[in-house]
Amino acid sequence: MAAVVEALRAGRRFALFLHLSPDGDSIGSTLALGLALERLGKRTVWISADPPGEQYRFLPGIERFRLWNEYEDDWSQYDAAILLDCADLDRVGPARAAIDRIGRVINIDHHPSNRRYGDVNLIEPGAAAVGEITARLIDRLGVELDTAMAYGLYTAILTDTGSFQYEATRPDTLRLAARLLEAGVRPAEVAQAVFESRPLRVLRLLREALGTLEVGAGGRLAWMTVSRAMMDRIGAQRADTEGFVNYPRSIAGVEVALLFIEEPDGRVRVSWRSNREVDVSKLAAVFGGGGHARAAGCTVPGPLERARVQVLQRVAEYLQGEGMRPGPGGSAGTGGEGRR
Repeated sequence: MAAVVEALRAGRRFALFLHLSPDGDSIGSTLALGLALERLGKRTVWISADPPGEQYRFLPGIERFRLWNEYEDDWSQYDAAILLDCADLDRVGPARAAIDRIGRVINIDHHPSNRRYGDVNLIEPGAAAVGEITARLIDRLGVELDTAMAYGLYTAILTDTGSFQYEATRPDTLRLAARLLEAGVRPAEVAQAVFESRPLRVLRLLREALGTLEVGAGGRLAWMTVSRAMMDRIGAQRADTEGFVNYPRSIAGVEVALLFIEEPDGRVRVSWRSNREVDVSKLAAVFGGGGHARAAGCTVPGPLERARVQVLQRVAEYLQGEGMRPGPGGSAGTGGEGRR
C-alpha cells in the first residue's frame, strides 16, 4: 500500500475509471477515493464506458461520472489513471484509449486473477470488496471519512458481499460497516435503492430471462440467457442484468450457475457463480476470464448458441469428474465479478 500512497500524494491530477457494466464495488470505491483525493487538493475526473446503473443514483456525487466518449480533455496532462476493481486493463472497454494516452496506471483490486498491469499495483485477494481496501487507503492518506465517502464505501461492501452473506465476509468487514454507519450512512436507504427499486424494464427483462432457465448435470448446473433481441425489444441497458445470475444459483442442489449475455458485437459475456465446492475462476480461466472462487466472468466468441454449448459442455464435464480441458479462445480480462 505504501507505493500507492506515495503515488497519490505525489500526483496532482488523476483520472479514475470504472470497468464495463460497473457494479456497486467499482462505483462506490471509485467515488470514495475520488472525493478523498479532492480533499487533499488533487484534481480528479471520473470516467466510465458504461453509465452507472439507475439503482446507484442515490449516491452523493454520482453525477460526477462522465462517459469517456463525451468528455474531451488532454489525457496526457494527467499524472495517472486509477482503476479499482478491474482485474484486467481491457475491462474498461473503449475507455482504454484514454488510459493509454495517460500512460501511468495505478491498479487497486481484490481479484486473485488480477494481471498486475499497473505501474503501481495494490492487490489484496483476501479483501471482501475493493471498498475495504479503499477505506484503508483513505485512512493511510490521512483523510477523514465524510458521509459521501462513507456511502460509497458502504455500497461497495454491501453489494460485493451479497448483503454480508458471502463467505468472504469477515469480522473486519462488519467492523468497517459499523464505522460507515457511524459516519452517517443509513443502511435502509442503501438497501432500498440498490435492491428494491428497479425500473420496470429490468423486471420485464428478468421475466424473459427466467423463461430461458434450464438445469443440467444432474441438477448441479443451471443457466439463463439474455439475448440481444431481448435487450433491444425491452430497451434494456447493459447494467440491467446485474444480479440475474443469482436466480439459477438459488436453485436447491445447484453448484454452478451461469448467465449468458449476448453483446452488441456478437460476443457472449458469461457470468459464473458457485455455491460451495467449485472454484469457478478456474473454469472461467479456460475461456480466458477469471475472478474469484465463487464469482467469475469471461467473454467468448459468438454466436450465442455455439458459445453456450461450448461453455456448458466444459462445465458438465467438470462436474461429472472429467476435469477441465483446454477451451476455445475466449477474451481475457473479464474477471470483474465480485468476490463471494
